Amino acid sequence: MQTLNTVSRRAFLKSASSFSLPLFSIEFQTPRFITNREIEVTRHSVGLRNLPPAFDGFRVVHLSDIHHSKYVSFNAVYRMVALANRQRADLVFLTGDYVTWSKKYITPMAEALRDLKARHGVFGVLGNHDTRVDGDAVTRALRKVGIQVLRNASARVDYRGQSLWLSGVDEYSYGQSDVAKALHGLPSTAPRILLAHNPEIIALATEYQVDFVAAGHTHGGQVKLPGLKSLNSITQPNQEFLEGFVSAGRTQMYISRGLGKVVVPLRIKCPAEIPVYTLRSSSARIGL
Repeated sequence: MQTLNTVSRRAFLKSASSFSLPLFSIEFQTPRFITNREIEVTRHSVGLRNLPPAFDGFRVVHLSDIHHSKYVSFNAVYRMVALANRQRADLVFLTGDYVTWSKKYITPMAEALRDLKARHGVFGVLGNHDTRVDGDAVTRALRKVGIQVLRNASARVDYRGQSLWLSGVDEYSYGQSDVAKALHGLPSTAPRILLAHNPEIIALATEYQVDFVAAGHTHGGQVKLPGLKSLNSITQPNQEFLEGFVSAGRTQMYISRGLGKVVVPLRIKCPAEIPVYTLRSSSARIGL
């Protein structure tokens, strides 16, 4: 787990889509250290204060940065869904960037996500690419297939007479995140779980005493050249954290490496990821 002692909203993690690389051909013959198809399922326990006992042991599957585009085919998205379904989720979290450049990918992306299975619901937020392409159209498409899109809003999940609240915010990099609005109306004792695309939200999340943030956006760097930490470390050296657990104050955050690709149609030493969280009643913050 990494700890953020002093949180700077603007210094924290810019978009991985800012890579300045020449485009490679889709037909590029990739050596062993380049991974285009592998998806790693990672498993984590997340301890939450005041977690209602009914939700202890709930399994949450997290999909982020699908980026359906000319680099990420419909069949690739469908395989992501199939792998997610094999995790037998109680809840599914989607943290944005469903598409990359064009509106024409919105409907097929949503149709693929229609098949996501979770016992107690699929919840999502928008990313910077979704907002740029057409956030309202992405929202409509996702809601049409039964996904609850949280745009600075919360939803309640009821199970065995108890309730769990999930909140979500719009894209931070466009100044649209309203954490106060997203958390409005939550019981004071409820664990605060926040879905957000951009990890820079951690400053606001800490201010509002959020317990756990599920985020994406960075792709984990996507391209990690041999001998170097990541390409982002070269092009944007102020980016401190790209993946995994980060904490600030009482707030814990997991940054997923995500599933898709932008700018270049490959990943180098940075496989796609589907994190699976097990929620636990605990006074401790994170157990790995």
